[in-house]
Parts: sequence; C-alpha cells; structure tokens
Amino acid sequence: MGYICPYCGEGLPEDELCPCQAGPDDPGEIVTRPTIRGPLTAELDDPRSLIREFLGDRFGAGLRDVQRRYRQGAPALVIPRSDVNLGTVGTASDWLLRFLVHPQPDIHLALLGSGFIQQPTPALSAAVFELCDALGISGITSIPAPPRESAVFTGPMPGSKVDPELLTRGCWALALLTEFYRAGPLKVANSPLTRLDHSRTPDLLALATPAALEQLAQIRHVFETTLLPELAGWRGPWILGPTFAGSALVGGADADLIAAGLLLEVKTTVKRPSLGVTDLFQVIGYALLDLDDEYQISAVARFSARYAYLSVWQLGQLLDELAGQPVNLAEVRADFRRLLLSRSAWRGPHG
Repeated sequence: MGYICPYCGEGLPEDELCPCQAGPDDPGEIVTRPTIRGPLTAELDDPRSLIREFLGDRFGAGLRDVQRRYRQGAPALVIPRSDVNLGTVGTASDWLLRFLVHPQPDIHLALLGSGFIQQPTPALSAAVFELCDALGISGITSIPAPPRESAVFTGPMPGSKVDPELLTRGCWALALLTEFYRAGPLKVANSPLTRLDHSRTPDLLALATPAALEQLAQIRHVFETTLLPELAGWRGPWILGPTFAGSALVGGADADLIAAGLLLEVKTTVKRPSLGVTDLFQVIGYALLDLDDEYQISAVARFSARYAYLSVWQLGQLLDELAGQPVNLAEVRADFRRLLLSRSAWRGPHG
C-alpha cells in the first residue's frame, strides 16, 4: 500500500518519506531548497529559477527557429519613443485597450493604488470618484472598490464611447494610480500623484502631458487599425486581466486578455521585436498556469504596439515545435503543478 505525496505528487511506499520533505543526509548540512517566490515575470527573469529551468528543459529545442522567424517578420518602428515614462505609457496602454474592448472594464487595481497614497484630506478620493464618472464607470461606491464578481463577457463588443482625448487622459491617470499598487509608494515617490494639492479636489485628468497624450493617441490608432480587426474574429468568452488556477502558486500572474481561447500579451517597448526567452516563456507560462483548462486556451499571441506587429501561434503546434517532439499539454500542466506545489513559497510543505 502506498501514498501520493501531497506536495510534489510523487508515488511512494507507505513508510517512505518523500525526498521533497526529507532533511539533509549530513546533520551538519544546511538545506538550501530552491523556492518559487514569484511573481511569474520575476521568476522568468532569473536564469536560475526553477520555473525558467522547467520551461527551458521542455521547450528549448526549437526555441531559436521560432525566434528567428519572429525577428525576420518584424516590421519597421511605427511609434518612436517620446520624453515620457515608458512604464507609465505601457500601463496606460493596457487600460486603453481594455476600454476599447469593453465600455466599463474593472478598474479596481487603480482604485487599490489610490489607497497607497497618503491622503491628509478626502480630496483625492473625491477626485477618483470624479474620474470614474468622467470615464463612464458606474457602480463605484467605495474607494478602493472590490473587483467585480465576473470578468468574463461575450466578445467582441463595442468599447467606450467616451471622447478620445478624455479617455486618453483618464487612462493616464489610471496608470499612475495602478503604479502605486504594483510598485509601492517608495518606487513611485516621484509620481505626479505625490505632488497633488490636497487642499482642494485635484483634477486627475490634467496629469497627462502633451507628449503622453500624443504617444497614447498613436497607440490607440495602432490598436484600432491593426489589433482590434484581428481580434474581431475571436468570438466567445473574453476575459480582461485573467488570472489562473496556478497564479497563487507563483505569487501572482495575470495576462492582458483572453479572447475566445486566444491568450494575448501586449508590449509597448521601443526595442526591436526579438521574442526573447522571457517573452515567449511568459505566454507559455500563463497557458500552463491554466491548470484545469478553465479558459480552453488554443492559441497565444504577442502584439508589439510600437511596431504594429501581431504574431499568433496555435498553442499545440508551438509547444510541439519548441519541444522538438509531440507534447501532451495535460501532462505538462500536471508536471508544472507538481513543481509549483513542491517548491512554491506561497503553498508548500512549509507554507
């Protein structure tokens, strides 16, 4: 009679302790078990990460050929960089895309960010309420507000009808608020939000500079002429900012959009598209984190907004090519689950 280790899924004899829980053979030896601390993007940036090693071992054989074809297909730069914060441009672009595919996307991340800003008076909260009203976001009765019960909708559907410049200004303000949530107050100490006059209700729509407005206007044009027409053919359940069954095991992981089985990541970097290891493994990691196939992901895509460059891969074909052999997605997900359960700092034998 045996048992299955609850942490790594290994089948073992009844009286045998699983190696993932065993101590060192030498009593004087210090155990240094690698741990997955997350989030997913940070793990992928670390060449020594267990997640990076897992994906590299399984999907490294055909990596260079996929990267080579991607680089060869890259067009010329369409939107040059400007004298604005590129990180804020990227976050604002994420919000802009959400408003272009849904009239009232969930903005609770930005609202959470507002709670990290020191507020000696209720002026900022009042300004956030005014921002929601200007963007046509209804139902916000508290700040921060909880996420909506369901982020799934039937797409494609018409986006926001808010005046384009007003929407652009609003997305810039949402991006600044979101940065406070994601990075924390210390890392965004120079944000315009830290210099607001709290003696009166500030105008968050006035924070976007002319350069920021121009950048986002160009990105909107690329979205509307290149990306959205391609997405229109993906009819069915759409999810904005989806998280996955395995997201909690890596300290957080959320994609940009899943459109009827197409998992999309949008990038606004100026660097010429090259499909680095972390870029490719990011979308594959998301697909594997969908441990129970909740979203039925059939394809993955990467859109480089500044180059108006959309690449779509059928998930099964991509995995087969990267692995250099046929891949059973369910089996790889099961292996990935076992790795995460055994080494996650968030859930594991010592968690």
